[in-house]
Amino acid sequence: MGVAMREDGGTLGVFSPKKTPHLVNLNEDPLMSECLLYYIKDGITRVGREDVERRQDIVLSGHFIREEHCVFRSHSMPCGAVVVTLEPCDGADTYVNGKKVTETIILRSGNRIIMGKSHVFRFNHPEQARQERERTPCAETPMEPVDWAFAQRELLEKQGIDMKQEMEQRLQELEDQYRKEREEANYLLEQQRLDYESRLEALQRQMDSRYYTEANDEEEEPEDEVQWTDQEYDLALWAFRKWKWYQFTSLRDQLWGNAIFLKEANAISVELKKKVQFQFVLLTDTLYSPLPPDLLPPDAHSEREKRPFPRTIVAVEVQDISSRSVHFIASVLKLPQAASGHDAGNVRRPSS
Repeated sequence: MGVAMREDGGTLGVFSPKKTPHLVNLNEDPLMSECLLYYIKDGITRVGREDVERRQDIVLSGHFIREEHCVFRSHSMPCGAVVVTLEPCDGADTYVNGKKVTETIILRSGNRIIMGKSHVFRFNHPEQARQERERTPCAETPMEPVDWAFAQRELLEKQGIDMKQEMEQRLQELEDQYRKEREEANYLLEQQRLDYESRLEALQRQMDSRYYTEANDEEEEPEDEVQWTDQEYDLALWAFRKWKWYQFTSLRDQLWGNAIFLKEANAISVELKKKVQFQFVLLTDTLYSPLPPDLLPPDAHSEREKRPFPRTIVAVEVQDISSRSVHFIASVLKLPQAASGHDAGNVRRPSS
């Protein structure tokens, strides 16, 4: 591990070898890079997993590390130079300078070695590096540091993977998928809305055909055909009135149809620096909490005897921030027409 020891066993410090070829780790975290040193000893240095029969000199772990991953061979040449070769084992993923190695290769000082998917090293050969510096003393030092990011980028480039193109393609696929799903959801929602409206109209027509008969026809019907008590008559009248005044237009459609006016009113308020805010609210007119007349249609009070049921309207809440006052104005007044089954209403644009 590059730890020098005193004769008495005390630790002296961590140092980089001066002559021995070795591997130094590269990590995504710069603080953890070059913290581990693995010596390439004379002869054979084996790299693999711990749980194998034959002992490995350099033990690595990981899903893509083979039991016997690769072999380093260090031998001296007649000229005195030390040459280190790398021989990958069968089926082992080993890369040198971004290229996958399938046969024995001679290593040069500074080569980037990737084993498996996560173990990144830089091969250092001190003697070889010293000879190259003496041979080319004026050579410029590369501007980009040889670190973990450099090794990963080099691997992707040599393997023909353009990360920027891959990310743009993936992003485009996600956008297309989102757009398609949104269109499908909007289509299904619209179909459901149309289906519900058609069902309600059919029910209304059915009720109209049963209950909207001429008065003389009702008089001609024999009295003994329908014998109702007063309680049954009141209950039937209550159900008929409630169905008659059922609001078919959903509040969602009212809000969507008038949202542009509310947005414009808020924009004008900000532009004129009025410190006034507008927002939609739902108000219900009941017998116990009647709404002011200016929020209801003109004939609302005359209809209360015929329609003693709560009426929910969409109004605009006006908040005056400067005076801390709140009041309401009518936004949309939808008057359901029981005879036709359609809603009629008027829209009053909020003032600035």
